[in-house]
Amino acid sequence: MKSKYILTILLIFICALPLLAGPEHITNISGQVINSQTKEPIADATLSIEGTQTQTLSDDNGYFLIKNIHSGKYILQIQALGYSIDRQEINLAPYLTKMLVIELNPESYELGEVAVTGYASRLKRDVSPIIVSQLTPKTFEATQSLTLGQGLNFSPGVRVETTCQNCGSQEVRINGLEGHYSEILINSQPVVGALTKTYGLDQIPLNMVDEINIIRGGNSALYGSHAIGGVIDIITKEPADNYYEIKYNLSLIDGKSADNMLLFNTSLVDKNKTSGISVFGNMRSRNPWDANDDGFSEIGKNRASSLGFNSFIKPTNKSKILAEYRYTSEERRGGDSFNKPPHEANIAEYSDFKIHSGSVDYSQFFYNNKHRLNVHIALQDANRDSYFGAGQEPNGYGKTTEFTFIGNAKYDMNIDNLLFMPAKLTTGYTQSHDLLRNELAGYNYKQNQNINIGTLYFQNEWQNEKLSIALGARLEKHSLIDNLNLMPRANIRYKVFGDVNLRGGYTVGYRAPEITGADLDIAIQGGKATLLNFAEDIKPERSRSFSGGFDTKFYNESFYSYFLVEGFFTRIDNAFIDRIVGENETGNTMVQRENVNRATISGINFETSIQPTEWIQIDGGYTIQRGRYKSPEAWSDDETVEATKEMLRSPRQYGFISVTAKPRSPFTASVSGTYTGSMYVPHLAGYIENDVLKKTPRFFDMTVKLAYSFKLNAYNKAEISGGVQNIFNRMQQDFDKGINRDADYIYGPSLPRTYFIGLKLSSF
Repeated sequence: MKSKYILTILLIFICALPLLAGPEHITNISGQVINSQTKEPIADATLSIEGTQTQTLSDDNGYFLIKNIHSGKYILQIQALGYSIDRQEINLAPYLTKMLVIELNPESYELGEVAVTGYASRLKRDVSPIIVSQLTPKTFEATQSLTLGQGLNFSPGVRVETTCQNCGSQEVRINGLEGHYSEILINSQPVVGALTKTYGLDQIPLNMVDEINIIRGGNSALYGSHAIGGVIDIITKEPADNYYEIKYNLSLIDGKSADNMLLFNTSLVDKNKTSGISVFGNMRSRNPWDANDDGFSEIGKNRASSLGFNSFIKPTNKSKILAEYRYTSEERRGGDSFNKPPHEANIAEYSDFKIHSGSVDYSQFFYNNKHRLNVHIALQDANRDSYFGAGQEPNGYGKTTEFTFIGNAKYDMNIDNLLFMPAKLTTGYTQSHDLLRNELAGYNYKQNQNINIGTLYFQNEWQNEKLSIALGARLEKHSLIDNLNLMPRANIRYKVFGDVNLRGGYTVGYRAPEITGADLDIAIQGGKATLLNFAEDIKPERSRSFSGGFDTKFYNESFYSYFLVEGFFTRIDNAFIDRIVGENETGNTMVQRENVNRATISGINFETSIQPTEWIQIDGGYTIQRGRYKSPEAWSDDETVEATKEMLRSPRQYGFISVTAKPRSPFTASVSGTYTGSMYVPHLAGYIENDVLKKTPRFFDMTVKLAYSFKLNAYNKAEISGGVQNIFNRMQQDFDKGINRDADYIYGPSLPRTYFIGLKLSSF
């Protein structure tokens, strides 16, 4: 009842906020947006006034008009596809129309001027105190990334691996740390629960994504305490104009197993740009693939579909309401005998998901646009019917439900001078609730989790062209931990000279002993289900992270280059580790999660972007790292097997490269690839006689893609594409065979050589 009263008071306060603004004089802004090099007009440029919800688009001749703006000083932001972002300070006098001619630089001259998130407002990379890598639909197109998991591999310090050859679950590692050390956000909110995080890299449709911002390390106080590996912030497409796009892709895995994917999205916006809606959906049908003709799949069967919308309305030019909803249905299965029910198969890992998620977001500017209140509420309801079993086990069926709630209230204020320079102060409170129920009655196994987390946070940002400082902290109460947790965060950027920036950061975090997404994927190893429990004396993990490095760029009229070097070090005290401790009364393998003394991981990330001409773009990244425990840790219950200090499934080197060439406007050629160095992977007995720690070979997975675009008529265009993924067929060669295989013994590229063709239809 108390929370209902608080919510009622908060809503009344929000509704009253527009009354705080006093009467102001009205004026207009008009002008033209042109190319700084050719002086030609730029159509469909987006012009928005910071601190308000007002925006418009330029017409076919580059002209624009913004009406009914209150007089005063504003920052006008202008951006257009293929051009760098521009920000101009304007002073609007009462009753007079401001006339502007705005020149934008083509993106090829200032490619690194991308806006990033991670703080209270969007900043250019040059002035942000942290490094944020950004992925856009351009990257997904160039690299033939049809899922989020495929696309994330093309960001420095990020590696996505398949962890189960039966169900096809994937895990994203940032700076070498496992997936549960990272946080997946949607529009900067952590609404992705444990169950959906397990397969979320496949379930989030890329056609709803506008950009993905990746923060390595938990540098921002605005994000979660356990995200010491990093943050993946998925920014969804907000309707900007009337538009549609339909895409179809057919892939032949190893030339024989079909993977069909159909995606569509459309948006409608009213004439005054005060309301709009975008609708998106996708359907996927993938057949299983058997690598070694033993009758058991290495890539499972998948049937998935999703449908959703994203909408906005602007009640005033200083307020905005966003609402979004998404429904996902996915059925996946691995093992054998796909034409039979799961319990009649020799091995079956089967999941049938039904997921509803949605959110409402309200923003209000006031006090001469220097203050902003944002209230965000998000819900997710996920259900899974499952089967995990071997040997035609009749009792392997299970049911999992998860309900997730996130409520966040955030207040931003711009301060003209705080101590030594202008600043922006952000304060807020987040309340989250996660109720998880997982039951496999036939195995007499239950996982129940009810987590409530309340967090107060603040962050102050000082910023100018020479220096940026961000100091903040999170004060958090986790229902599984008795004490409050205080986590300070600090970051600094200093421009040494020219375009050379030095950066450093410090982060404190923790992780409670809670069920993660990977724990809900019941692996079948040696013909037995693997079940998890927690040690009675388990303690929370505590972590400290340091990062530092520099970046620089060089550009002139015909050449652009960007280069980054970033070092990182993370120490985890009371680190969690999973140990096999024997069998339970049903004969299945029991794994216990417990603490070890300490673990550390350190390394260096390199990133480069080069554009030698206007029609060639080269991007690359490389990571050198090492993760170790303080003392050797046992990974097997076989006492004759030697323990190791090495973090498993963690290669010391990995990286990516992407080259896109567009020599003639209708044609685009792309070559991309990922490199994975050697690592140690546990191989459990079953198909083999004894547990073994395997040192894997190195892999380079290269993709070649060609695309041709053409105009259908004055309003529509099309694109035909085709190519080959993993063209050299570099793939794991020693998969286990038969019913006693170790399903977790999988490493290397997720696809063998795969041929693909695609067709895209869209409006101009």
